[in-house]
Amino acid sequence: MENKHNFLKGAAILAIAGALSKIMGALYRIPLARMIGAEGIGIYQMAYPIYTTILALATAGVPVAISVLISRKETQGYTGDSRKIFKVSLAILFVFGIILTLIVMQSAHFIANVILRDPRTYYAILAVAPAIFFAGMMSVFRGFFQGHQSMVPTAVSQVIEQLFRVTAVLILAVILLPRGIEFAAAGATFGAVVGGLFGLMVLGVYYWQFRKNERELLQPLKYSGTTSKELGIEMVRLAIPVSFGAVVLPLVQMLDAIIVPGRLIALNYTTSQATAMFGHLSGMAAVLISLPTIFTISIATSLVPAISEALAQKDHPLLRSRINYAFRAGMIISFPCAAGLYILAFQICDLLYGMPEAGIPLEPMAFSCIALAAFQLSSAGLQGIGRPEIAMRHLIITGILKVIFNYTLTSVPMLNIKGAAIGTVIAFTIGSLLNIIYLQRLTGVKYETGRALKIAIVTVLMAIAVKISYGAIVGMDISSHIATAGAILIGVAVYGILLFITKELDLNMLKMIRS
Repeated sequence: MENKHNFLKGAAILAIAGALSKIMGALYRIPLARMIGAEGIGIYQMAYPIYTTILALATAGVPVAISVLISRKETQGYTGDSRKIFKVSLAILFVFGIILTLIVMQSAHFIANVILRDPRTYYAILAVAPAIFFAGMMSVFRGFFQGHQSMVPTAVSQVIEQLFRVTAVLILAVILLPRGIEFAAAGATFGAVVGGLFGLMVLGVYYWQFRKNERELLQPLKYSGTTSKELGIEMVRLAIPVSFGAVVLPLVQMLDAIIVPGRLIALNYTTSQATAMFGHLSGMAAVLISLPTIFTISIATSLVPAISEALAQKDHPLLRSRINYAFRAGMIISFPCAAGLYILAFQICDLLYGMPEAGIPLEPMAFSCIALAAFQLSSAGLQGIGRPEIAMRHLIITGILKVIFNYTLTSVPMLNIKGAAIGTVIAFTIGSLLNIIYLQRLTGVKYETGRALKIAIVTVLMAIAVKISYGAIVGMDISSHIATAGAILIGVAVYGILLFITKELDLNMLKMIRS
């Protein structure tokens, strides 16, 4: 069992796995975008939120609920209850997964023709539907291991899942492309099914090994007397607010797939142009924005059981310390990512996708790196103290604001696709502030604003170094692609050195992650 008093280690394990997964996810987007073009990516992005919406509704709250309950029961010594929680959760998700998969498959025509109003998305919706079942099963296993603060199974399964998903995406896209971009997009979405199958197999092997080790220890299971039905109800009670909160984002993405192209068409863009611009926003810019969330999601995932454990022990100083460590790590990651994506928006899109025009929405959207990180970490804090309904409420508010801002700002001719990007930043900034305020009220945590200011200053200095170095390299008649990569490396070096000088990234933090 891993060190239960060090959630940063678990966050680091998940971050490394998440980094590998996201790198693979970003890399496959490059040949896929070049293969099926912006319009093909647009079709893919219009269909995929249907899957993620249903998936979030069914499973998003499950790993959080299971990890909280198991962490609580293990701290109390009721190891038998942990086993019960796992079994009843597995049964619930098995049934739900099959039902929801069949519903999506039966509704594919209606969704494509009536909701998305693009018949080409039908095959992509149909192809991705079975992934709901596999993802649901994986969520139970991951919640079980996270509840024991064992992050390795989740990490390894993420990497394996993504590896097989990416491989399937590219192979199927190549095979189906001659039949048309809609079939190539369907092949890409089916990659989620392949990845889910292999990810579930990996988790099954880890669970078998976990049970084998338990049997060898010959430790008797201790039960609290709570029935499986009561534990199942408690799991559902905790999961529902998180799931309904989590469904807001994919639901908003689905609405974006309807609203944003529609508003662009109203500005006299053709359907093809509107779909391509939406592809730039959601299939390219948003993918780059998601890269820093690899680390912040990993921190948030580890933070939930860590806070739950501190609360069960009634160790409030430890609880507040863990919250601040999480926010500190989140700032160290999100600040420079936002600055770098803003400064080199067009150059990075040209380097990765061969489409510098994707930098148009990326430039304003870069700042959502910070807002998303703050929102994820503060939501995790609220979930960890057993108040997921507050995070859900604020996410709903954020989703509503995002829809309103996206509709309004995209309709402004001068902004067009940039309006949707700006709307995302504003909405999540408001949502994260609401979360942060409530988390402070409920825990009494004093946020380290001085640290935030120092990290912000370091980020500004890094951004200046990146800007100057890019211009200097290009001025030496070196290609923009090499200059972009060189400027990024220089920025990383400058940022790292300045963090150590200001002692914002110190040996103590590194030791805590390693120990």
